[in-house]
Amino acid sequence: MLPVVAMILSVVGLCFPPMLLITGGLGLYCYLRARRDPVWAPRKQITQMTMAVSAAGLLIFGGLALPNFKRYQLRVKQVECRETLTSLHAAQLRLYAKEKRYATRLSELDWKPPRGRAILRLAAEGPLEEFGQGIDEARFPSLSARRIDDGVPKLVRYAAGLQGVCPACSITMICATELDGDDLPDVWTVSTIERAGNRGEKIAGGIPWCEVDDVTQ
Repeated sequence: MLPVVAMILSVVGLCFPPMLLITGGLGLYCYLRARRDPVWAPRKQITQMTMAVSAAGLLIFGGLALPNFKRYQLRVKQVECRETLTSLHAAQLRLYAKEKRYATRLSELDWKPPRGRAILRLAAEGPLEEFGQGIDEARFPSLSARRIDDGVPKLVRYAAGLQGVCPACSITMICATELDGDDLPDVWTVSTIERAGNRGEKIAGGIPWCEVDDVTQ
C-alpha cells in the first residue's frame, strides 16, 4: 500500500509544498523497490506518477518562491540606507546641541559609516559623499557613485541641504544606492523638521522616507 499512500500524499502536497520533498523520496524508494521486487512491480507506474507529481509541484512552487526570495534579499539591502540616515540624523542633532548648526560635510560630524555601500548628499550642490567598498566602475558602471547620483530625481536633490539661517535652520539629507543593477537607484531622505511627501504625506523629522523604491520599480 505504500506506493498508493505516497501517490495520495503527493497530491495533498500540492497544497502543502514541504510534503512534496517527502513524497518525492517515497516515490523514488518505491520505484527502485518495484524494479527489484516482483510483488511491488504492479505498482511501478504509480511510483512514477508520484515522482512526477512531486517534481512538478516542487518546480512550480520553486518558480513562484524565487522572485519573492530575491525581493526579500533586496529589501534587506534597502534597510542599509534607512539605517544610515537614522544614524546621520542623530549625528546632526549632536552637532546642533553643541554648536547650534548643522553640517553639510561628513568630516564635520561625529559619525562612522555603517555596513554596505551608498552615496550621501548633505547639500544639493558640491562634493558627493561616498562610503563603502570601492568597485571597478569599468566593469560595473551602474554601481558608480556618479551614475547613482545622476539617478536621484532633481526635485529630491534640490531639496537637500540647509534651509534657513542657523540656529533657526534645518537640513535634509539623501542616501542613494543601487540594488539590482539597473539605471534606477534606491533613494531615501531624512530631515530635521516635519515635511510633506510627494503625495502630501506628513513625514516627521528624523524619519527616513523612501523617495524611489528600486525594489518595486
